[in-house]
Amino acid sequence: MKIMEALSLSDRGGVVSFAGGGGKTSLMFRLNSEIPVSCRVILTTTTKIHVPPAEKYPTLLVSKKGPINKILHSLLQSGVRPVLGLQLLKDNKIKGFSAQRLDRVINQNSGSGNFVLVEADGSKGRSLKGYLDYEPVIPRSTTLLVVVIGADVIGRALNANFTHRPGVISRMIGLKPGSIVDPENIARLIIHPQGVLRSCPPGARIIPFINKADCLENRDGAYRLASYLLGGRIRSVILGSAISKDPVFDVID
Repeated sequence: MKIMEALSLSDRGGVVSFAGGGGKTSLMFRLNSEIPVSCRVILTTTTKIHVPPAEKYPTLLVSKKGPINKILHSLLQSGVRPVLGLQLLKDNKIKGFSAQRLDRVINQNSGSGNFVLVEADGSKGRSLKGYLDYEPVIPRSTTLLVVVIGADVIGRALNANFTHRPGVISRMIGLKPGSIVDPENIARLIIHPQGVLRSCPPGARIIPFINKADCLENRDGAYRLASYLLGGRIRSVILGSAISKDPVFDVID
């Protein structure tokens, strides 16, 4: 199964924001590769992302004060899928937009068949993250929030090797530093009122994607995590690997 199918996306378009840790960028670009060529796609961020290969994804920088450049419309009409940002940073990353600014960009480019894919969170490459009070930065126009969780954190110690801000995670769910991160701990963190879902727009769908499942010798822990996450606004959970030939292993609902 493809990611687009697992997320129940159609070619009518939408605004898909990615938050969490453990492969957001890979998942975003993999989804982009599945979207039909007849659709227009913008890739962007409300945080920072590495500059992708220019031959595949040209970077278009927009002035903070100026309107959206006519070049963007020209690129989209020609079938090019640009990565949109504000400026290039020294570490070969693209600085993204505020949520409010990005909502204006999205409104100017809305329409049937148009997709906007947004990396709306940063996790320093870790698989799980503790949140500060201004995170994540999710645009209000989001129609689907994909919460990414790196499966390789299951059964690991709560430390900086696999988690971003382990001290914050410890305070949020009462897990002592160095303790084992189990599926129940992860689920408590994900659904915590001050966590990744705090700024999700009320009308958006929420689908967790347990990524890096190909790293697991046994997937029982990942299935337990999925079962703990289901409920309320979370109607389904995807188990898979963004870099695998077949990226979706299972959909649990």
